[in-house]
Amino acid sequence: MSIIFEVVDTILSEPTQRPGSRKGRPNHSPEFRRRLAMTACESGVSVARLARENGLNANLVYTWRRRYLAEQQAEAVQLVPVAIVNEVSSVNEPPALAESEV
Repeated sequence: MSIIFEVVDTILSEPTQRPGSRKGRPNHSPEFRRRLAMTACESGVSVARLARENGLNANLVYTWRRRYLAEQQAEAVQLVPVAIVNEVSSVNEPPALAESEV
């Protein structure tokens, strides 16, 4: 019985990395985070391996993926326009008292 492993190259290069204000902690560009999150959402991709291959903590990649999925869900939700009509209905008015009841 032979087992075949498929090697997938999932290293994403970031052409320009902005210097961060936090010493020793890079600030990755939004495009890089989005591409990595999209890759992490693909079927069969190991988030831990993807993070390791890109020199990142897996928790960070999971956070980026969760934010990406929340953004996608928010974009999918659309509001429906509603028109409010200010009409007075006689059905909701209390019945008028007869003069004999007064």
